Amino acid sequence: MAWLGRTEETAAGAQRAYNTEQRRRWHRHNPNGADAVAAATKAAETAQRRTAEYLLATRLEQLREQAAARTETAAAVPCTDRLPELAARTLDDGTAGGVIA
Repeated sequence: MAWLGRTEETAAGAQRAYNTEQRRRWHRHNPNGADAVAAATKAAETAQRRTAEYLLATRLEQLREQAAARTETAAAVPCTDRLPELAARTLDDGTAGGVIA
């Protein structure tokens, strides 16, 4: 989360939240006052955390989809399931010569 909190997306969102809070009606008279700066800082931190959480959730979903795709393609049938099918096949002339006793 800390790494995601330092990305460009989170910094931009935090800056927008900070600026928006300072432009609120009750801070217009003194946008650089202690109350306005404290409220803007809190809004920026909240926006930064929410953006990082969103990025984390998005990345985890991408990883889940990639893992599912790999599992689907790599899901091989276990040998124990294939053995009865292989044992039931007859040996023809081409495969009979390949068997070494």
